[in-house]
Amino acid sequence: MEFLTSDGIFPKIREIVEEAKESIKIASAWIKGKPFEDILDTVKDKNLELEIILRASEFRDLLITDERVFKKINEVGGKVYLCSRLHAKFIISDNKKVVLGSANFTEPGLSDLSKGNIEAGVFYEVSDSEREVEELIDYFESIKRDHSAEFGKDLLGFTLNPVKSSSFEFILIDDVEELSYVEVRLHEGKVLGRVSSIYSYDIGFFANPFTSRESFVFAPLEDFKKIFSDGKDKDWKKAAVFAYLSENGNRIKIATADIVGVVKEGKVEPLRKPFKVGEGVYRVLNETFSDLFSDYGKKVKVGLIEGSKVEAFIDAEEIIRRHLLVVGTTGSGKSYFVKRLVTRLFQSLDDIQIFVMDPHGEYREVVENLLEKGEFIKHVKFRDTFIPVEAEEVLDLLKRAGFGKLISGNSNTAKNNSSLIQRKIKPALNLTSLKREGLLSLIESLEDFNISEHREAVDYLKSIYGEEALTNQPRIIKEIEESLNYSHSIVIYDFKGITDSQTRVNLAGLIMQEIFNRSKEDSNKRLVVLEEAHNFAPERGYGDVSAGKDNLALTCARKLASEGRKFNLGLVVITQRPAQVSKYILSQMNTQAMFRTMNSADLDTISTYVEHVGKNIINFLPSLPTGKGIISGTAVPFPMVVGVG
Repeated sequence: MEFLTSDGIFPKIREIVEEAKESIKIASAWIKGKPFEDILDTVKDKNLELEIILRASEFRDLLITDERVFKKINEVGGKVYLCSRLHAKFIISDNKKVVLGSANFTEPGLSDLSKGNIEAGVFYEVSDSEREVEELIDYFESIKRDHSAEFGKDLLGFTLNPVKSSSFEFILIDDVEELSYVEVRLHEGKVLGRVSSIYSYDIGFFANPFTSRESFVFAPLEDFKKIFSDGKDKDWKKAAVFAYLSENGNRIKIATADIVGVVKEGKVEPLRKPFKVGEGVYRVLNETFSDLFSDYGKKVKVGLIEGSKVEAFIDAEEIIRRHLLVVGTTGSGKSYFVKRLVTRLFQSLDDIQIFVMDPHGEYREVVENLLEKGEFIKHVKFRDTFIPVEAEEVLDLLKRAGFGKLISGNSNTAKNNSSLIQRKIKPALNLTSLKREGLLSLIESLEDFNISEHREAVDYLKSIYGEEALTNQPRIIKEIEESLNYSHSIVIYDFKGITDSQTRVNLAGLIMQEIFNRSKEDSNKRLVVLEEAHNFAPERGYGDVSAGKDNLALTCARKLASEGRKFNLGLVVITQRPAQVSKYILSQMNTQAMFRTMNSADLDTISTYVEHVGKNIINFLPSLPTGKGIISGTAVPFPMVVGVG
């Protein structure tokens, strides 16, 4: 150990800094002047880790440690920490050499005895006492961790009164956008917040938000009287306010952040009690987000977390177990999100079958472009057809076509024909006779069906549906059965060519029913994507689509939603009208991806059936730009605002 006088302190500090190869740690109440700048010049090109703790207990501290110091530290890539109670002065080089004493890193503190303060200090290193060096390093880290706020590019501001366990306000000293994420770094963990609002105040004219209720609304009072006294011209008043603000305007911004939770060991936990006023508020570090996704076995990228360059992920296995709801208006980005998600889920999960119900033929081209190997995509493009699943549908069709006498009344012929239709038309692929014969063939097989007598009625059916639509049922059912046998594939069922809305619903129901039955048998991973779910599984009748027991798609979608998880069968429900979708199905969707939504009924439905997002964030849905969404629920670590990509 070596005792240092005023004449020896600066030379020794300069010596250990010049010898440093890895790191420099400095604690000093104040820093200022040429001696300190000379010290930093020696590390400029060394790429050292430089950490400096400064005192900031009152404004006077920052008049001593002025902005020139911060600029100099920034030039060499150093990190600054502010401590309100700091009085210690020491430097540690490479965690091996120490100068500790009474001198601040200022010109009076580091000058020799003839010019500066009378100071004293000691120099020691690991070879003198390894334990004491380690203790001082630990002390530096504890000051930094437990009593300091990091000052740098990530620092956005400081918390204001009042701080609550659900939200906090902070004064902004840097720019941030609404819906961006911030963090407050506490000893017990990082408090993660999401910016919900930003207000701008002019403290030179309008009320200061921090003043008491007795304070004047305008300041100073004399200026208020001059501008707003009676008799002044209205236009003059407008000009006077504009001029006053131009001359005296001093604007500040106050942000409010909703608290997401406390990040501890890669998990987000609720904040049980508020933290103190004055804590630093920072941009979220990349590792804060990255740690939250670290334990995902099969994670799928969905984009970038808002306000950062951090990739956001969704738990692929959780989508299979707990299902996904995707909502948003036309053009909001929801379908693009789903198409990317489908391809990435397919790439992430081995041996999965994905079945897409595509009403408008929009998926094949996009998915093929996103997926490297197109042979995994099976495109079932339905030709126009009429496929009933209940006998009543055929009976109604025959009545409309003029075959009423053949199927209604008390005659034996009518009874036999009605019974025949009841036996042949079943709501299952393996039971319906349409698997073997076309609908027209079934009609022609009815008792007392005379071609010449009923030609006019048959011609009517052909004019409405086309001859192929009345004969192609066996071929279409064969296509469906073959598509279900493709292992590790994305099967896209293209309904664009089908004009009859009931047939769309029937086909979707038959497909989902068969997928469910197969999943019960083998429990292989499967995922059903139900695009425009309000057209297949409505809460009430939607257009020509029933919400009753005769809607096989609704019945099967409900079964998938409630029981599919037991058999490794997941469901993705996509809609632009959540208010029109079965509420039972919505209640089973444990993860939600929400894009721009403007209809009040839809917003109310989301608020009611989405458990994991607060009212504040739902209020942002009407103003979300295209391609930006909010993902919440069990497949993500916290409700995330994400730019899809």
